[in-house]
Amino acid sequence: MGAWSARALRENVEWSSLSPDGTRLVFKKKVRDDPRRPWRLHALDLRTMRERPLAETRGVDDQVAWLDDERAAYALAPGDIWSVPASGAGRPALLVRGATSPPPVR
Repeated sequence: MGAWSARALRENVEWSSLSPDGTRLVFKKKVRDDPRRPWRLHALDLRTMRERPLAETRGVDDQVAWLDDERAAYALAPGDIWSVPASGAGRPALLVRGATSPPPVR
């Protein structure tokens, strides 16, 4: 433990998740001070360090989980699981009604 160190890659970021191929992170990022919608999902390419917002524009206050190399999943209140492409393109898609906090299943 004495030799352990860490470096923050981004500020105002929580609950990151590493992609299955190890090349990207998805996370929720604080983008505004509105207490109803402070968070937005983003992806970070670890090779280029380029960050992009994902297509989900509603405030997401949940752990993001990768479904596969291309899609991330998350819960929205009042209790539905959605997915969104990690590329920043596309649109959110409803996966499961009446569920919360998606775990990755392999």
